Amino acid sequence: MWHHRPAHLFLPNLFYMVTAGTLHKENFFRSTDRLQLLQDLLHETAQLHGWALQSWAVFSNHYHFIAQAPEQADTLKPMIRRLHSLTARKVNQLDGVTGRQVWFQYWDTCLTYEKSYLARLRYVNHNPVHHGLVAVATQYPFCSAAWFERQAEPTFLRKVESFGIEHVNVVDDF
Repeated sequence: MWHHRPAHLFLPNLFYMVTAGTLHKENFFRSTDRLQLLQDLLHETAQLHGWALQSWAVFSNHYHFIAQAPEQADTLKPMIRRLHSLTARKVNQLDGVTGRQVWFQYWDTCLTYEKSYLARLRYVNHNPVHHGLVAVATQYPFCSAAWFERQAEPTFLRKVESFGIEHVNVVDDF
């Protein structure tokens, strides 16, 4: 096996963090309508493939999400392929072009430690603040922060919020 391409670990019911970026970091999803499209298709595609979203944040040129794998955990790649295909076709249609590559690549990480999972939940929920888009994450409509605040048990919410995220190692130079 080529050492720069490690084997991917796909196990049922575990949590995975995924980050994807657009080609050349272009802002293909630069409007409210396009961000809503990306967010909606992320939810639809995850549900179709049986992945349970735990947190998400979508931006003009990248996204992050954490989801729990279904029994068929090897469906991540087809799910991402479908999401990228659908969103690329729609964005290209909106821009009046055909065949343009929109997505560059994606990175996935199996979260095997509870602390890693909890820190990354906070990281994804607070990513709009990290990128300077809002002062408070719950103000950004294209991430899970407000949803998470409403849905999470108060003790779990406090636990997630207690984690520092300054040392979380995630591809996020967008």
